[in-house]
Amino acid sequence: MISRNTIRIKVMQSLYTYFLGTEKDIKSCEKKLLTTFEDMYRLYIKLLALFAALTYIAEQVIETKKKLFFAKEEDLNPNRKFIDNQFIEKINKNESLQKAIQQYGVGWENDVEMVYVRKIYNTLTNTTAYIRYMQDNEQSFNKDKEFILNLIGDFLLENEDIILYLGEIKLNWQVDYNDVIIMVYNTLKSFNNKQSDTVSLPPLFKITDNEAVSEDKTFMSDLFYKTIKHNDYYEELITKKLQNWEVDRIATMDFILLKMAICEFCSFPNIPIRVTLNEYIEISKYYSTPKSRIFINGLLDKILDDLKAENKINKQGREV
Repeated sequence: MISRNTIRIKVMQSLYTYFLGTEKDIKSCEKKLLTTFEDMYRLYIKLLALFAALTYIAEQVIETKKKLFFAKEEDLNPNRKFIDNQFIEKINKNESLQKAIQQYGVGWENDVEMVYVRKIYNTLTNTTAYIRYMQDNEQSFNKDKEFILNLIGDFLLENEDIILYLGEIKLNWQVDYNDVIIMVYNTLKSFNNKQSDTVSLPPLFKITDNEAVSEDKTFMSDLFYKTIKHNDYYEELITKKLQNWEVDRIATMDFILLKMAICEFCSFPNIPIRVTLNEYIEISKYYSTPKSRIFINGLLDKILDDLKAENKINKQGREV
């Protein structure tokens, strides 16, 4: 479920902490790296649980309005379309989700969190998409599903208020939010009204039928460990290719990205060279200096020539 790009970024962040920190216990640092992925999964479960919490608040609002002394006709006979959303009901009935909510303790049950859910609900009900949905007389599983998927893309994705709130609970949730929202969207997109409620949610690290251990999880561990193990060799390769640059002038993040890329060239035969180049150049745009993309691209091209000449690269299949 988690993308290779996200894995690379989290490994990069852990390597940054390792190389700049005082703790040099690789196993301990790798354990912390795994914890960051587990926290992503907790956020994934919490966001899946949000839809049922929103309908719970909607029910409370309706019941409160019914008890008003001057209750209006629409208060006494409310529009229950959102509360009765068949797709949310399907999500909430998923046994795997309910077990995960209990296992990780990430429901929205406590009073403080429900106050915040009420704020989310109030904002949601004022959106054009929600108003149109509620005014549409047609109600079906597919229509309800379409509304929820659109809600994820148009309302929840990059929602600063929700991001800030979740960041107060766990700081890395603020960083991981948009990646996790996309994971939620992709999970729910596959839900249908005929599927069993016992269908398991996808694990964070995808496992294929013939795998005992996830290939993505192995990639994560190997990339972290081997970048550290061969650090001196990678640093020597980089230093040899520097022209008019002193080593201490290179941004620390650039050095780490270069080492990770070289590690992929040498230690991961199934990953095409072009994929590795593109991924690290792209990551550098967001996590390093404005000129890092050009610097990393040029240096990796030169290092690749040396690695090929020394038969250090053994890629399987196509390299582009």
